[in-house]
Amino acid sequence: MRLFALGVDHRSAPAAIREALAFGDGRLDAGLDALRGSFPKSEFVVLSTCNRVEVYAGGPVEAAPDVETLSEFLADFHRLRRDAFAGHLVGYQDEAVVGHLFRVAASLESLVLGEGQILGQVREAYRSAVARKAAGPIFHSVFQNALRVGKLVREKTGMNQGKLSVASVAVDLAREVFDTFHDKTVLVIGAGKMGDLTLQHLKDLKPGRILVVNRNPERAQEVAERWSGEAVPFERLNQALIEADVVVSTTAAAEPIVEYDQYARIQRARRNRLALILDIAIPRDFDPRIGDLDQVTLYHVDDLRAQAEHNLSQRRKGVEPALRIIERETTACYTALRGQEDAGAILRQLGDQADQVRSRELDFLFQNLPDLSEADRAAIAHMASRLQNQFLHHPRAAVRSAAAEPAPADAPHPVLTAVRHLFGLAETPAPRPELKKTT
Repeated sequence: MRLFALGVDHRSAPAAIREALAFGDGRLDAGLDALRGSFPKSEFVVLSTCNRVEVYAGGPVEAAPDVETLSEFLADFHRLRRDAFAGHLVGYQDEAVVGHLFRVAASLESLVLGEGQILGQVREAYRSAVARKAAGPIFHSVFQNALRVGKLVREKTGMNQGKLSVASVAVDLAREVFDTFHDKTVLVIGAGKMGDLTLQHLKDLKPGRILVVNRNPERAQEVAERWSGEAVPFERLNQALIEADVVVSTTAAAEPIVEYDQYARIQRARRNRLALILDIAIPRDFDPRIGDLDQVTLYHVDDLRAQAEHNLSQRRKGVEPALRIIERETTACYTALRGQEDAGAILRQLGDQADQVRSRELDFLFQNLPDLSEADRAAIAHMASRLQNQFLHHPRAAVRSAAAEPAPADAPHPVLTAVRHLFGLAETPAPRPELKKTT
């Protein structure tokens, strides 16, 4: 058995290379079909996201495509010159493939440490391979374990806790202040990139109303329509502040647009309802003293950045425990794969040996009893086949059971060795290869 993985990611290749090698726009199925057509005895999974494009291949030693062959495939399939991307490729072999995939699924290889999207992307890549009949026993085991390990790492290390962007931290703070949002009004001041990004996160809260204020009314209308909100003229800012429970301010104004006395009047008009103000503008849009008002919680961009850095620090603490989990699970998974390979070889040898003995004895019997009818011959052959299967039932079950149990990485399971000796089966001809990462 051989495993190979080859591809590019956000560390090894710029966006232009990743885009050129991507299997988007319905090309994933075509890519899997092309791989199966070129290497019918091998298994494949293609993981293609905005940050990585990787081809996983596995199969018999004599049939599995190596990194060189996979590189040629990528060039041919995407109609690219190999020298345009070859220097950016990163390859893995055998156990290193399993370890790499487990790290990917656990988000240790992601652009954003601890992000949760990659686990779903690995799941979809595996499902696509199953649907195209490109995945077989090897990758059923490897990818199902990868999904389990990715989930296990997130549960055991807390690496998925806390958001890492200012906009997502702002939404986390909103969740801490308010229990529900269906009866809340969210006001976004400024319709630039940051305002739009924050609205994208806030939309998940399903607020009752979304108001958008911007000095450019056309821009306010455009953003409001995109997020099912209402555009409000800038001159009606005070009224919008009275109505709003959550305020996100992202303008590029040179001076504060809301002064202390101004918001004190607004808060009285609001009858001192709880207000959360997320001022992520630089310079600041809200006078910092506004946070001293009763029932007003004010966060500035530095507060949010500090929280994001704290979240990242907490995730980084989970890296070492995550790596220990992955190392243990990688060894277990790869050992089990090799055990299954050894068991498969023994089962084939058992079957072949028994078939030869049965055929030889039937031939001898039929030669010595030439008067047997065809029906008699068929009945005897059927009985011999049933006897063979019953005789081998327990040895086969023992072999399959042994393959599923832990065993030393450098030797087959003792039960497998015993079966070989008891039935006089040949030893595995080739030693296990050294496992390595190739780049």
